Amino acid sequence: MEALKIERDTNPGAVQGTLDPTATTLSEGVFRKLRSEILLCKLEPGRKLRIAELTLAYGVSGSSVREGLCRLASAGLVKWEGQRGFRVAEISVAELLDLTKNRIWIETIALRAAISRGQRDWEAEILAAGHRLGPQQPWYTPENPNDLADNWITCHRAFHRILVSACGSAQLLAMRDQLHDLCDRYKRMSGMRATPPRDLAAEHKALADAVLNRDQHLAVMLIEEHFVRSVDITLKAMGSSRVDIERTMTELRAQIRAGSFSSQSGGASSTSKRQSRGRH
Repeated sequence: MEALKIERDTNPGAVQGTLDPTATTLSEGVFRKLRSEILLCKLEPGRKLRIAELTLAYGVSGSSVREGLCRLASAGLVKWEGQRGFRVAEISVAELLDLTKNRIWIETIALRAAISRGQRDWEAEILAAGHRLGPQQPWYTPENPNDLADNWITCHRAFHRILVSACGSAQLLAMRDQLHDLCDRYKRMSGMRATPPRDLAAEHKALADAVLNRDQHLAVMLIEEHFVRSVDITLKAMGSSRVDIERTMTELRAQIRAGSFSSQSGGASSTSKRQSRGRH
């Protein structure tokens, strides 16, 4: 599929800003700073990341910058091109669809586990996170009504993270967080430039209610639709025709359900029954 067309910064200059003072090492500070700039789309896809420029901008050694860039490459946000160095990872429709499928598969497994394991403190955190999002969603920056506010990104991320936080698996959450980051970059890059009416507050409330009511089936259905709808909006903002979007979305939903947790469980159960009949 064709790569997304993104307007490039006509005057990129050097990356500006100070490193996070809470970082335990300089390479960790570089990693956090660049990760934030990439996720907020202040560093656009395909942009060259020159070690010498970053070293000067941050006042750190080249080895600290290189280590931070390698970590970002492992996270999928930066690409290493051998002798040509590092670039911010490009984006494409094909990658967006692949990320979304995997994100939903991982998210629904974590959500089912959290609903089964979560205690009252977890429920209270869900209510608090939902309350922080407020009745008007999303929030935009005062300077640009089409640009999401950074504090909205933070609160929105926290809400979705808390829903699955009681799943009991650090590895599952780590995979989930990485996929969330990669998908959010697409949303920030193109999905919020010209969006149709969408009641995000109602979507989030319905999702929180389903989780708090311990309704796994409904919660999984709502989170799948919540994420898929964001893809629909992103494709529209990219300029895809309604016919192409509907075809793509039909294929995406079919692929998601073909590999879903419930389908896999059903397949394993059927296999076990066949094996059991064979032994008897």
